[in-house]
Amino acid sequence: MKKYIITLIVCLLATLAAQAQNSIDNLVERYSSMGGSSFTTAVKRNPQTQKVVKVVKTLEMDSSEGGTFYRVFKRESHTGSWTEKVANNEHTTLLVVEKPQQARIYMLKRNSNSYGKVKVTIIIQPK
Repeated sequence: MKKYIITLIVCLLATLAAQAQNSIDNLVERYSSMGGSSFTTAVKRNPQTQKVVKVVKTLEMDSSEGGTFYRVFKRESHTGSWTEKVANNEHTTLLVVEKPQQARIYMLKRNSNSYGKVKVTIIIQPK
């Protein structure tokens, strides 16, 4: 019975971490298909093995959605290491999620104003 409960708890914790990734990733995917945004994906591979070493996704747009992205980042802050910094009228939010199979770095840069440039960068590094 104890094994069953421990397994259930581990599964629930893994699901919560995956949901964090999915909520930020889903928001980026949704806005990347809208007009007025720029979305790029870069994949770095090992030349010998062709295995993926790093994936970098970047979404940039001029809009008032910086607060929307910030709220999603803040909601997921419990899933990893959270850092915030304000300098030169720019807010930078960083969420690092370490998992056994990969590390994911989520970065949000936005103006202090309610409208301005919003940039979301997602870096995925398989282990």
